[in-house]
Amino acid sequence: MLALQWLLACAGSALAGLLAWALLNGAARRWPALRTRSDVWLAAQIVIAAAALPPFLPRVEQISVTPRITLAPADIAPAPMPGAPGAAAPRPHAATGIRPGPAPRPDPAISAGIQQVRAADGAETDIIARPGTAPPTSDITLWLAAIWLSIYAAGLAWSGARLLRAHRLWRALLAGAQRLSPQALRDHGAFSDTQLREIAQRNLTVLRTEAAVSPMLIGVYRPRLLLPARLDALTREQQHMIVAHELHHLRNRDPLRLATASFLRTIFWFNPALRWMARQMAWALELHCDQHVLAGRPQQQRKQYAAALIQQWTAFAPAGAAAFGGATITARLRGMQQNSLPTLSGAVTWMIAAALSFIVALTAMLQPALAYAPHVLPVATVAAPEQAWRAPLDEVRVTSFFGVRRSVLPTPHKGIDFGAAKGTPVHATAGGTVIAAGPIAENDGRYGNTVIIDHGAQRSLYAHLDSVNVTPGQYVQAGQLIGTVGQSGFATGPHLHLEVRENGRIIDPATKLANLDAYATPRALKVRRQQKG
Repeated sequence: MLALQWLLACAGSALAGLLAWALLNGAARRWPALRTRSDVWLAAQIVIAAAALPPFLPRVEQISVTPRITLAPADIAPAPMPGAPGAAAPRPHAATGIRPGPAPRPDPAISAGIQQVRAADGAETDIIARPGTAPPTSDITLWLAAIWLSIYAAGLAWSGARLLRAHRLWRALLAGAQRLSPQALRDHGAFSDTQLREIAQRNLTVLRTEAAVSPMLIGVYRPRLLLPARLDALTREQQHMIVAHELHHLRNRDPLRLATASFLRTIFWFNPALRWMARQMAWALELHCDQHVLAGRPQQQRKQYAAALIQQWTAFAPAGAAAFGGATITARLRGMQQNSLPTLSGAVTWMIAAALSFIVALTAMLQPALAYAPHVLPVATVAAPEQAWRAPLDEVRVTSFFGVRRSVLPTPHKGIDFGAAKGTPVHATAGGTVIAAGPIAENDGRYGNTVIIDHGAQRSLYAHLDSVNVTPGQYVQAGQLIGTVGQSGFATGPHLHLEVRENGRIIDPATKLANLDAYATPRALKVRRQQKG
């Protein structure tokens, strides 16, 4: 099931990336200052990555707004059938305390189509499947998940290989570089006294290389400053500004940000939104370092700084041009002529934060649909006798049986009525998934507030409720509170109307509930005896 979970995780991440790209790209067009906010682009990448987590988190029913996608592993050993050697004796009925009688033998014709499953609370139920129908998790879905896992693994290997090649390249550069001692740093001339003190305080290793590279920090936990030999051709003032640029990266922990983006791009190699946002973040980081270096400097020094950067870029062209993107270089040079970067207003900042929060909230709302839900786990395809359900009320009082005719309606009664005061708690008779909760149009709306639970082979319906405590798509366990007794819809008084449906037809709930006659009113027994013998 890991493949299916990862398929859902990747789909969630891709959708979140598309939504974040649409929101932030539109916002950046409207407010160009957004492109200078590296924190926004980093937060967006984290949000997209977090969108892959829901399938691996426990299901949170309180925020359920969508139907559940059940991922059910099929590698659990079957439980012994009641009555078989080693099987536990039938448990007493949850409401009556009476043990159910011997269960009928299953029809051999449908035995092969019965799938025994165990719920999270340990109770067992049977799901009847007609020949040729798909199991809860279809083979097609599993095949798609397996195919995607293979594609993802190949893409991850390719992406990881690229990252490994880059890592080896940096290691080779470091291995071939010359480490500058404190005395060599003082004699070099590229460092001001303030920079030398900061380098000493941070215990920063400075290396000099003959390779045609730009000045850079290499490493995350213990960054090292790599300076090309071509830097010697610049003036002392230009060298000071270049070093100041890299030291500002170090103070801001930009190597960690870039490493985080690189890691996310590797894991989610299939998501183009992450690559786009990583470029936006890197661009914003460079702009901020430029502005820090040039703050308060005259226009002449700004031109010298720009010339120094151009000289470094041309030293490793065309790779440098590809790295910065042609027009981006022009925009960066244009930004160096400005005294400060454009700023976002407070309203726009809150709007962007709200947009990212919306994506997080949407992921949270979809979490119950995508979450791994081990509530119903298929364990074997074996026939098993039916088990009695628990009663829907803690105090059982049957006022009308199934199939009897009443004066208020000409049709036979489709369920069993349980008399109770308004507000009495109503519990699920067995574990299952809620498929309806609230007023329904069925039976011309006469059911009023209704809850319908899908148990696999059967469905239970609870009508005329006063209040409903569950939502569609929510998984409930046997005995869990689902609502309260009421008089909604067409009802002559407060009571609970319970129906049971199996394969689209209505059946007598008494076949699922043990010994109801002992808790029926004399009138209910008399009417049934008179009409049905």
